[in-house]
Parts: sequence; structure tokens; C-alpha cells
Amino acid sequence: MGDRLEMFTGQQGKEKSNHVAFDWSEFKDDVSLTSVPLHLGYNKKVKNEQGTKLVITKLRDPQKWKGSSWDRFRGQISQMVFPFKEKRIFDVYLKLNGKNEDLDELSERVRQNSVSSYTYKITEDKLMLTGEVKLRKLAGGGGDALKFYEQNIMPDNGANFFSFLTDPKNNKKYHLTNVEYSGKKGQLFTFTIEKSLADISKVSWIIKDDSKPDRLSLAHPGEFNGEIDDFFFKDSDTINQAFDSLSEFKRIVQNQVGIRVFRDGFGIKPYGIDGQDWLKLSQGATSGSSIYGLRPGNVIGYVAITAKENSNLREKTDREGFMDSPYSRNFHRFMGEIVERINDTLESTRRSLNDYRSKVAKEAGNILSISESFTSLKKASEKAHKSTIKTQNTRKKISDLHIKASEQFSKKGIGENERALLNEVMSLLEQASRNLEEVEGLLEEAKLLDKHVEFLQPQIEGLQEQLTDFSQLAGLGLTAEALSHQLSNILDRLEIETDRVSKHIRSQLTIDGIQAVKLFIEHVKGASKSFKKQLSHLAPSLKYVRESREIIAVADLIEETKEFYIDRFDKQIKVVVIHKGTDFNLNINKGKMVQILDNIIINSEYWLLQKKKREPQFLPEITLEIREPVIQVYDNGSGIDPTVEDRIFQPFITTKPKKIGRGLGLFIVQQMLESEGCEILLLNKKTKLEEGTSFN
Repeated sequence: MGDRLEMFTGQQGKEKSNHVAFDWSEFKDDVSLTSVPLHLGYNKKVKNEQGTKLVITKLRDPQKWKGSSWDRFRGQISQMVFPFKEKRIFDVYLKLNGKNEDLDELSERVRQNSVSSYTYKITEDKLMLTGEVKLRKLAGGGGDALKFYEQNIMPDNGANFFSFLTDPKNNKKYHLTNVEYSGKKGQLFTFTIEKSLADISKVSWIIKDDSKPDRLSLAHPGEFNGEIDDFFFKDSDTINQAFDSLSEFKRIVQNQVGIRVFRDGFGIKPYGIDGQDWLKLSQGATSGSSIYGLRPGNVIGYVAITAKENSNLREKTDREGFMDSPYSRNFHRFMGEIVERINDTLESTRRSLNDYRSKVAKEAGNILSISESFTSLKKASEKAHKSTIKTQNTRKKISDLHIKASEQFSKKGIGENERALLNEVMSLLEQASRNLEEVEGLLEEAKLLDKHVEFLQPQIEGLQEQLTDFSQLAGLGLTAEALSHQLSNILDRLEIETDRVSKHIRSQLTIDGIQAVKLFIEHVKGASKSFKKQLSHLAPSLKYVRESREIIAVADLIEETKEFYIDRFDKQIKVVVIHKGTDFNLNINKGKMVQILDNIIINSEYWLLQKKKREPQFLPEITLEIREPVIQVYDNGSGIDPTVEDRIFQPFITTKPKKIGRGLGLFIVQQMLESEGCEILLLNKKTKLEEGTSFN
């Protein structure tokens, strides 16, 4: 920055401060270090002064300390300083060219202009998250979205939209239940989420007591807390009041973006420094222009840890992040869970807003269905055809009148008053003729509406059919994925047996060798039988079979499913069938029904095995219960996470890690059942077996 550095440091109550100074330009290749002049001394100071002051002079490029360069430096300093003054153990002040800069005041002004903000805390056993989403989050990126916001969201402070957002009847797929309407000071809603740390998927467990190796404990990184603020770079009155311009606000925010980790007030590299995306927010970013999840370039946040509470989070020797351990992995997993819960809420809000816009448009146009919209467009096209003829006739009459008025205007003997009146009439006729030309142009476009309808109608009908096919094919894909995993296990066992037999044969074909060959043959037969069973389970879902329907006895189908999964689970999970009352039949495609059951059971399988890893003595169990006209499926696992139980059938909602869960299984089940006039629902109570899912 500059050649000369001076440092003044002193304690409160002392009369003098230490003064150290040297000049960087004195450090040269041909000069020994000990010969470089170094000033050491004392200076008088105000008695109550304390702290350290750095003075840099003989600046190398003074022009860099103006404009955007100064903003960038100010932002970099802010990244290294804990953002909340009241919790900070030291203060930092900047002064440039005689002007003081208050970092705390600047930080507060920035945070007040966020469009959503979130605070979180990891306690001994819980994750606690609270959030605030402001109205401006719904403003969109301009155009129709902004117009809709100004006309339908702002007038009532989002009250009608919030009613739709939380209505399970009108907003069946994306409604939220853990939110509370605010409607004050620009807020739309607040929400609170609490979750047991033990219920977070893919967390690391450790053995704390060597005498009890079957008892696992959560590798807790220690209690910590933090905040995340989300920003939207669009102009508004509040931003204009807080900053000189939108560009200044955007520049300051972008110089501070990132979610940073502070230990006792000091920033830890590289977490969030210069926007480093350690939480991988960019991977979840969408192209949405209004309600979107957290993006790396739009958030400022922090995580506050301490040396005392988080001693298990050990930094690398190069001071670049934490050493890999079960504790650091859980730290990242907990932070990932916080981001996922925030993004789930924002995603449901975004999808709800899209549906709300459709609802408002539908009501404003008195639209009952897509087919009715097509009918209206066709009628408009027919009217345009008729109006074109009328307009052409009217335009001809106006043209004739204009000619007659021109002839009268050119005659002699007409008074000034009459001439002025004729001149006005001619001007009006010219204007009317131009207006009719524009109308004719619009009518020509309107006449093509029926052509657009003819093009769009089969396209939309095709999309609706494709959506149904998608749900079936996606369900088939999930079944095939699970099947391929099982077949891979069978092949692995077959390979092991083949190697064992080969060793016997290579040595000599003794009695033991002959016995080994016989056992091998039996194993191959067993593997072939397993292959056939696995493929027979998949076969009903193939396209050529999927197109047919048949009468299926539910009891037989459930028993077949039980036998299949008993073989597949290989004693890892117990499968139980309970018959209550009489059996009943279904008129449905068998492959579709197999996919429905598969998606539910495979979902249970994952969580049961996760619990088995944590609790080796746990005995997983899945129950299929038949009670006309209902089939209930439940397990003895931990149950559905309360934070998502109201949205469990929405697409892309999952508490599994992103690389494992897609959040499509139960959504696909819902789509396939709805196409058959059935439904799936989550029971509002838990039985002794802690029911997972059930449907009828």
C-alpha cells in the first residue's frame, strides 16, 4: 500500500504509547536486515486512550484510495471483522484523508435493506432456524412480474397472497404451515423451524465409550449461531434513502458478499472470504427472477464459533479451513441443512406465487379451464374477421368524406368561420383514418388467434399427456435404480463364489473340490432365481405392459410385494403384512401399482438403514396393512421430519442429502394415484410403529 508504516499501541491508564516505525523502501537486496533503520520509542497519549493505530504513508498509488477502490478495501476489511459490534471483543475504525468511516453504521444500513433474513442456532441437540421474508422478495426482475407485484401484492401488503400461500385446499402442492403473517414494515411473513440434530441425514457418529462399541454418539462440533441476509439489487425508496444511489448500494454489498466463519471475532479463511462459496449455494441457484433461493452473489452472513465451545473444530496448519474430522463434517452438514430448509421455504413461496398469478389471471378473465381459454380465443378471432370488414367499410366512408371536405375547402366564397370548421373536420378525418389503419393492423393479428389456438391446443394436450407419462417413467426410473443396485450386489456375491471355486479347481479336484463345485452350481441357480424374481418385479412397469389395465386382488399384490422385498432386504429389514377386514380389488395397471409401492418402500428403506447405522441393536420393520378401501404403509423408524411433513408430496422436497435424494419419489406416487382417481396422504398421528406414510 505504501512505503512507511507506523504503529502506535498503548493501554488504558498509561501515559505513554509504544511507537514502532520503519520504511519498506529501505529493504533492498544488497542490504542486510539488521542494518535497516527501525524506530522504537514512546509517545505521550491521552490517558484514557487504548488500542492500536496503524499509519501508512508515502502511498505508492494515492489515486487507488478513491472511488470504487476505497469501497473495495472497505468491504474487504468488513469481511474480516465480526458484523455485530455488541458481540465483538474489539473495534475497528477507518480514516481516509481526514474522513472517518463507521463500519458498523455502514453494515447496519446494508442489513436493513435485505429482502429476507435468517438467524440460526445449533444447540446441544437441536437446529433452530427463524426467518423473515419481506414483500420486496416478491417484486420480480421487472416487466410483468413487477407489474403484478405493484397491482396485486403491494396494495394489501401481501395479505391475499399469504392467505393463498397457507391454504391447503387452493394451494395443495406448495402451501406452507410454519409461517406467520406480518404485513408490517415491509415484512410478508416470518417462520420458525426446529429439528433434532440426530434426525439430520448423513451426519457423522462416533464411539465415545470403547467399552460400549455398539453405542454411537453424534460428533457434535459444539454450539454455534449465525445470521444470513439476502439482497435484491433493484431500486426502491428504502434503498434510495439509505444510500446515495442503487449502484453504491450494489457495490458495497458485492464487496462484502459471502457467509463467513468467525472464531471469537476473527475471520477464518477461506470461508466466505471474497465470496468463496463453501456452502455451494451456486449449485442450487435457479434462473427465477423473483422468488429464488440463496445465491452466492446475493447474501451476506456469518457463523459465530468460539475457542471454548468449538474446540473440536481444529484449523489446518496453513490456516485455510478446518481439518477433516467427524466434527467438521457435521459442522458443514448442519450448515447445509440450514441452507436447504431456507431454500425449501423460498421454493414453495416461488411456486405458490406462480400459481397465485395464474389464479388471479383466471379470476380476472373469468377463466374456468384451458379449453374455455381456447374457446374465448377462437371467438375473439371470429369477431376480428367480422370487425375487419366493418372497419374497411368505415374507412372507405371516411376517405370519401375527406375528399368532399377537401373539395368544399377549395371553393371560393367560403367565409373564414366555415373554412376554419372545414379545416378542423379534415384534421379529424385524417386522424380517424390513421386510427383505423392501426385498428386494421391489430385486427389482422387478432384474426390469426384461431391459428395459434390450433397450434397450441394439441401442444398443451400433449404436455398434459407427457406429464402423466413422466410420472410413470420417472417412477420406473427410481424402481430400476434400486433394482440395479440389488442386481449389482447379487453379481458381487456371484463373483466371490466363482473365485472361491476357481481356487479349488486350480489346486486339484478333490472331494472338497467336487463339493465346492456343487455348492457353486447351487449358488448360480439361486442367483439366477433372484435375477428372475427381480426382473419379474420390473416387468409389469415396462411400457408394453404399462398400457394395459386389469383387476388386481390387493391381498395378492401385497403378498407378492412382501416376498419380493423379503428376498431383496436379505434379513436387514423385516416386512409384515396385516389384513384387517375383507380383501378388495383394484382396476388398475399392475406396473403402475408396483411403482407406487416401490417408491414408498424404497423411501422407508433408506431411513431405516440410516437409523440402523446409528443404532446397531435397532430392528427395522416395514408394515403393509390392508383395510378396505385403504392400503397403509408404515415403518418403525423416526417418522417424517416435522419441518417437511406438510410438503412431503411436493416435488424436490427431501431431507436426504442432495446427491442422494431428489425429492421426487412421493411426488411421483401422488401424480400416478391422482391419474387413477386416488390420493395419498400422511396420517396426522403416529402409531406404536411410528407411521411413515399411508395412502388410500
